[in-house]
Amino acid sequence: MTGEEGRAGHNEKIEGWLRGLDVDTFGIADMSCYGEEITGIGDVATNELPFAVSFGIVLSVGVLSTLKDGPTQLYLHHYRQLNYRLDMIGYFLGRSIEREGFRAIPFAASQVVDWQRQRGHINHKKVGVMAGLGWIGRNNLLVHPLFGSQVRYNTVLTDMPLQASRELGRDCGSCMACVAACPAGAIRTERSEFDHQGCYEMLSRFRKERNIGHHICGVCVKICGGKR
Repeated sequence: MTGEEGRAGHNEKIEGWLRGLDVDTFGIADMSCYGEEITGIGDVATNELPFAVSFGIVLSVGVLSTLKDGPTQLYLHHYRQLNYRLDMIGYFLGRSIEREGFRAIPFAASQVVDWQRQRGHINHKKVGVMAGLGWIGRNNLLVHPLFGSQVRYNTVLTDMPLQASRELGRDCGSCMACVAACPAGAIRTERSEFDHQGCYEMLSRFRKERNIGHHICGVCVKICGGKR
């Protein structure tokens, strides 16, 4: 079996495992193009685990339909449950890879490990773009061509030789739906002008006033439904 045939076979195994775990979308990223620090684990990831499996599960349309001008307790519960499921999928995928004799590191779907910079171990959105799952929209979220921003993501790094996906190279075009919907007014016509501080301040306000306990909103997620 040639190197490319072996990689294709590994991709098929990854797909089979993830389909069995009821994942809605996934792709493979070549981490040599990542260009950022993997927070908290040194050079292990970038030097020894050259591939990333990015995968996502879709949020409930029904739960999203209950959002009006910000997060609710129901949305919080849904958000937590999806993150828990993504964490378990990452664990099971990592174990499947390890049973084949390769290394794997599964991450948390949502965990801040650097509070000063508000960062997790890895940028799931950037890995998703590299894995061909979508593009960063005006709402500063990963936008999937079918599911829009209504997807939660996680990442597993591995040294299993894989065939990397191609980036889509697309953007939101003329769609401005999230600009008017944002309760913080943080989303602008130009993606580069996204107001990170304004968004964070609104999330902090929701966290306190609505007894949410998390920095979440969901409004721009609801409005960006892709082709669902």
